[in-house]
Amino acid sequence: MADFDFTPDNLEAAGALSPTFDPGYEYPDDPQIGASLEHWRDLKFGVIIHWGIYTAIGQAGSWSLHRDRLGEFTDPPDDFVGSDADYHRWYYEQRHSFVGDDFDADRWATLCADAGMKYVVFTTKHHDGFAMYDTALSNMKSTAEDCPLSRDIFGEVTSAFRAHGMETGVYFSKADWARPDYWDLARPLHDRFANYDTKEESGRWDRFVDFSHAQIAELLSNYGPMNVLWLDAGWVRAPREDFKIDQLAALARSIQPGILIVDREVHGPHENYRTPEQELPDRYVDYPWESCMTWTRTWCSTMKDEPARPTWEIVANLLRIVARGGNYLVGFGPDSSGALSVHVERGLRELGGWMCNHGEGIYGTRALAAPPRVVQKSGADHDWFVVEKSDTLYLYGVPSDGACSAASVMIDVDVAEASILGGGVAQIDIDRGVSVLHLVPEENEMGYVVKLTRR
Repeated sequence: MADFDFTPDNLEAAGALSPTFDPGYEYPDDPQIGASLEHWRDLKFGVIIHWGIYTAIGQAGSWSLHRDRLGEFTDPPDDFVGSDADYHRWYYEQRHSFVGDDFDADRWATLCADAGMKYVVFTTKHHDGFAMYDTALSNMKSTAEDCPLSRDIFGEVTSAFRAHGMETGVYFSKADWARPDYWDLARPLHDRFANYDTKEESGRWDRFVDFSHAQIAELLSNYGPMNVLWLDAGWVRAPREDFKIDQLAALARSIQPGILIVDREVHGPHENYRTPEQELPDRYVDYPWESCMTWTRTWCSTMKDEPARPTWEIVANLLRIVARGGNYLVGFGPDSSGALSVHVERGLRELGGWMCNHGEGIYGTRALAAPPRVVQKSGADHDWFVVEKSDTLYLYGVPSDGACSAASVMIDVDVAEASILGGGVAQIDIDRGVSVLHLVPEENEMGYVVKLTRR
C-alpha cells in the first residue's frame, strides 16, 4: 500500500472540539449510572462507525457544508462549481443516488467482534441532519422514498452487532444543518452555529430542541438497549445554543435507566466520560475517558479500499490507552457502497488473532496511579506499563516499530510466576531483591502482555 498522510483533520479549529472552561470531571451520584460506567470501563475496546451521504460523495463527514474553510476536510469536492448556497442544495440532492448496495451489517459485526471489540457507536445522524434510521419526524432519512438506500441502517447495525455479543451506542449530533430551525437558508450562513439569535427567537430555538429531543427518544425507544448516548457538536451548548441537556438526560434515563451520556467537550455532570479526539494522553488519567482515533485517514472511507494504519499501531494505541486508564474507540467507516476497505478488513482479522491470545490482559483491567517501577536492562527499546486485575499484574511492552524483541526487564515486584500471553519464554531472576524478567517473544509479536503472579 502506498504511503498516505494520516495526520488528523483540524477538527478543533473547526469547532468540533471547542475550547471551554473545564470545572473538572464530575462522577455520577446515581449508583445505577456509576455501575454502568464501571462496566463500560471493563470493556476497554470499541468501534465508532461513520456512514452517511457524505461518504457517497467522497467527503470526510458532513464538514464540507461548514462555512469556514479550514482545510481539505471542509472543502467541497474538487469538481464542484457554484456558490455556498448551490453546494448546500447539491449536497442534499445526493441522497437521491445514495444506494449502498454492498452494505452488510452482519459482515461488519463479525469482523469487529472477532477483532475483540466489545461495543459499537454508530452515527445515527451527523451534522448534516441526515438520519441513518427510520425517524418518523423527518423525511431526511435513509428509509425515505426518495433515497434508494431504503434501509434502516441503524436498526440493522444494532441487531447484527448484538447478535455477535457486542453492546451498542448512539452517536447523535446536536447540530442539524438541514433543519430550518437551525440553519435558516433565507439568511446568510457564516459558520457552524445556528444563524440567528436563539435568545431573540426563542420559539424557533425551542422547536429545534424539541425536535432533537424527540429524535433521541425515538432512538432510545425503538432500537433496544444502548450503553451510551454519545452527543457530538460540542459548540451546541448554553448560553449561546442551550440544548436543555438536563431535560434531555432525564428523558433519556426515563427510557433507558442507567444509560451513560457523553455531552462531548461541554464538561459537567452530563459528560460521564471524556473523549479526547485523535490524541492519546501521555500519562495516567484518573477519571473515565476514551480516546477516539481513526484507523483510516479520517472517520470514514472517502475512496474505495481506503488506506489504513498498520495493525501494530492499533495494538500499540490500545496498550498505551488501557495502561493510562482509558478505553479505545477506533474509528472507520464503509465507502459509498457500504463496503469496508480491504485494508481495514485485513487489519481487523490480524487484530483478532492478537486479541484472541492477549485479551485476558486487556479486558477488566485497571490502570495504576502509582505503578511499580520498570527498567529495561537489555534488548531493543520498548515502552513498559503495568496494569492490574484482581491480584494479577500484567506487564505491557510496546515496541517502537511494531516488532517485539528479546528483552530483560527489572520490575519492583516480587514475581513468583511470569508467562507471556500468546507464547514465548519468560524466565525470572532475583537481583538484590528485585525481579528481573528475561523475555523472548514469539515471532511477529506486536506487543508484549506478560502475566505476573506475585509471591
